[in-house]
Formats: sequence, C-alpha cells, structure tokens
Amino acid sequence: MKLKKYMLIDLLLLIGIGVVIEALGVFVFNKMLTATMITTAISLLIMMISITRWKWKGLVVAPFLALATIISGRFFNSHLEYRGLYNWQLYISTLGSLLSLAVNLLWFKYIDYRRTFKSIRLTLLLCLIDVVISQLTLSLLFLAFTGQFFMLGFLAWNSFSFVILFVGVFCLRKQNVLIDIVADLEERNQEIKDADFRMNIEEVVEKEKGDFKDGESS
Repeated sequence: MKLKKYMLIDLLLLIGIGVVIEALGVFVFNKMLTATMITTAISLLIMMISITRWKWKGLVVAPFLALATIISGRFFNSHLEYRGLYNWQLYISTLGSLLSLAVNLLWFKYIDYRRTFKSIRLTLLLCLIDVVISQLTLSLLFLAFTGQFFMLGFLAWNSFSFVILFVGVFCLRKQNVLIDIVADLEERNQEIKDADFRMNIEEVVEKEKGDFKDGESS
C-alpha cells in the first residue's frame, strides 16, 4: 500500500472514531454534570495521536472534531438552556484550541517522540503543555468573540477530557500508536538496506575466500 493511501485511511479512521466518540462524550458529560460549555471529550487525545503520526497533516482532523462537539452540544444537550451557546463562535474557538496543539510539532523538532514517550516526566509535561495552551487559546478566542473570559470555567468543564488525554497517552505510548509513521518507515527501509548491504559484503567475502582456497589447491 502506498504511503499516501495509508495516510488517508489512517486519518479517515481517526476522524471517524474521533467524531463518534466526541459527539457521544459531549452528550454524556453534559448529562452527567451541569456544565455551561463542554468543548472537548476525546479531541485532545485524537489530536495528539494524529499530529504525532502525521505531523502538520494530522491537523486536518481538527475541524471535524470541533464540529462534532457543536452538533452534540446544540442538538443533544440535556440542558436545553445551554444549547444556544454551541454556536459558530464556540466552533471557531474550539477549532482554534485544537489547532493550537500544533505546538507539538515544535516540541518533536527538538525532543524526539521516542524520547518523549519513553519518559514519564516528558510525557506528562507535553500533555500538560497541550492542556494549558489549548484552554488558553480557547478562552482568548471566546473572549475576542463574546467579551467573556472563561479560562477557569473551561478548565472545569473540560476536566474529563484532560483525564482522557493523560490516561490515553500513557496507555498508547507503548502500543506503537504514538509514532511518526514517515520517520518510522524511513528507518525500517534503511535497516533493510543496511541488512542487504551486509549480506552482499558477506557473500563477496565468502566468494573471495573460496577463490583463494581454490587458488591454493591448484
């Protein structure tokens, strides 16, 4: 399978899984507690996976996840008085917060993803950075649109999603899910080339040894 086709299938799977669970999660969380605006259920974890696997191309999942949040909150929210808050302003604010996880690209540029996810401390730090930056971006964009700054509110309303992010990353970091697909494939191809090169060298050496012995016999 070609890499582009594999990437397309992988991203479509992430979008499909993310949209369904995000919509369901926002519905369930809204039913479990009285929260004015829940903007993410599993989206932060999906963004972490997508960006790690496909770098900047992984950002393509963000608009779909944000839309799932708005649809769920607006049409399936058990708190009818809050449905109207799930509007285009909240959509753009939520989208911006998810896209802000592009900061991970800068992180992986200086700290390799393998080193990151092998270290509990670095994994915790990256997840914490994602939470802070995404919620700060969300709050500032919402402030720009409405004049209301809900940083503490969003931190409380989205608390379930933070737990999912931390638990999910720690469960997936050793399951070959949080990997850079392109870098991993290039390394595997290089290993195959190196192995073939060593085999060819060994064949040449064995052949020269055989020729040398034949020469001595004659």
